[in-house]
Amino acid sequence: MTDPVLDLTVVELDSAVRAVVARQLRVPADGLPDELPAVLDTDEASRPRLLNAMGEALDVTFPDDFLDGVTTIDELTSAVRVSLRA
Repeated sequence: MTDPVLDLTVVELDSAVRAVVARQLRVPADGLPDELPAVLDTDEASRPRLLNAMGEALDVTFPDDFLDGVTTIDELTSAVRVSLRA
């Protein structure tokens, strides 16, 4: 039996991450800006909520500092891809 997360293509994984971020920010996925909204930096509760939502969607756990230094959606999806390969 294979791990379903590892079976996701890059496009599927990127779409899943964008969908989770969009749900957390309550905006359409196709309307997400390239830069992650400043609310993720200023709202202390939004970062853990985003990490938990991504973890639930992908059936993984991310460390609390996972979003440190991540400022764009592309950086986030790349970090998730690298993390899932580790």
